[in-house]
Amino acid sequence: MPFPTPKTSLAPVENVLMEAISAQAIIDAVEMRLFDHLSRQPMPAASLAQTMQLKSEPLEAMLDILVERQLLTLDGKTYANTQMTEEYLVSSSPLFQGKALTLQQGHNEMIRKNLITLLKGGSMERDATDSKWAEADTMEGTLQHALNGQIQMAVAYLKELPEFASFRTMADIGGNHGHYSMELLAHNPKLISTILDLPQVIEPAMRRCSALGFGDRIACKPFDLRSDELPEAAFDLVFTSHVLYGCVDDMEKFFRNIHHSLKARGCFVSHHFSPDGGASRLYQTSVELITRLMGYKTHFLSGQVLKEALTATGFGNFTHTYTGCDGQALLLVARKL
Repeated sequence: MPFPTPKTSLAPVENVLMEAISAQAIIDAVEMRLFDHLSRQPMPAASLAQTMQLKSEPLEAMLDILVERQLLTLDGKTYANTQMTEEYLVSSSPLFQGKALTLQQGHNEMIRKNLITLLKGGSMERDATDSKWAEADTMEGTLQHALNGQIQMAVAYLKELPEFASFRTMADIGGNHGHYSMELLAHNPKLISTILDLPQVIEPAMRRCSALGFGDRIACKPFDLRSDELPEAAFDLVFTSHVLYGCVDDMEKFFRNIHHSLKARGCFVSHHFSPDGGASRLYQTSVELITRLMGYKTHFLSGQVLKEALTATGFGNFTHTYTGCDGQALLLVARKL
C-alpha cells in the first residue's frame, strides 16, 4: 500500500528541535570564552581554532550558527562580535550574562528531563525551589539577569519619584539579594533598608551588602511573604521584585500586610513580569510552563490585576513604567491612602 503524500511541512517541528543545538552552542561559546577572544580581535575560524586549541572545521560550523543567531557577523572569512554580544556575552563586560544563561539553561534542562514526571505532580515543589535561592551561582545569575536593564531602569524611575528624597526607611522583599536596595541607597544618603527574604538567603545577602560598603545601612531578616506579618507603620517604601507570584492565591492579604507596614503616604512598589510587557510570546509561554511546574500559578501579573487588589486594600494614585531593554517587567508604584 503506497504511503500518502504529506499535505503539510514538518519543518516547524524540526526547526524547534534544532534550536536545542543553537542554545547549546551559545552556552558553550560563553563558557569557553569564545566571545572574549573575538572581542580582542576578530578573526577567521582557522585562527580562532588555533588560538583556542580547537578543530577548525567543526568550529567554523559552530560560528556559522552564531552568525545565524545574530551573535556574530561574518565579513569575508572574518568573524566578529555584534554589539549585543559585546554587551552581554564578553566576560569583562559589566553586563555579562554568563551565570544568568547557565541558570536559565539549568531550569530548561530540568524541564527536558522531568517534564512528564512534573506534569503528573512530581517532586519539584516550592520547598525544593526555595532552597536554591541562597546558592552563590543562583545569586550571581539572578543579579546578571536583572542587569538586562531591569535594575537600571527601576532605580532611574524610583529616584525621580516626588516622595523619594523624603524616604528614610524601606523594606526590600526579594529585591535581588539587596542589589535594588544598594542602588536606591546610593541615591538617597538618608535612606536605610531592611532586606526581608527566605532564611537561607539572609546570611549570604548580608555578606554581599557588607562587602559592597552598605553593611551599616542595611539589615537582613528572615521573612516569608506567604505567612509572616510586617511591623506596623515601619516603612516609607516597601519594594518587591519578582516575588508576588508566591502569593497570588491571596494577594489582597499580602497587600493588607504591606498597607499596615507603611507610614502615612508611604509607597509600595511591585516589580514583576507582566503579560502587558514587551517579552515575546515564546518567552512568556516558556517561563509560564517552568513557573507552574515549579509549583507556582503564574509568573506574569497584569497591571489591572494588581491595581484591583491594591485598590481593594487601601492603595491608589498609581504610576508605572516598564523595565528591561524589552520592557518585559512592570514597575508599579502604589500610594497608601
